[in-house]
Amino acid sequence: MPRIVISMRLGPMVKIDIEGSSCPEIAEALAGFEKLNDTVDSMFSDLARRVFPEGEAEPPAKPFSEETAS
Repeated sequence: MPRIVISMRLGPMVKIDIEGSSCPEIAEALAGFEKLNDTVDSMFSDLARRVFPEGEAEPPAKPFSEETAS
């Protein structure tokens, strides 16, 4: 049976390869990544709340441009 291969690059150091023999199998694998994403999001949201309690967050950095460089 032919294999379905999906390769996603999510950043310079993150690449996900998913292989399966049917669309339902691929969908099940992707559902697993959705659960992982929810877990990681929850962990980092909790960390961010601990590091930057409400009202104490640093202002966002100004975007780099030619004007800010001089």
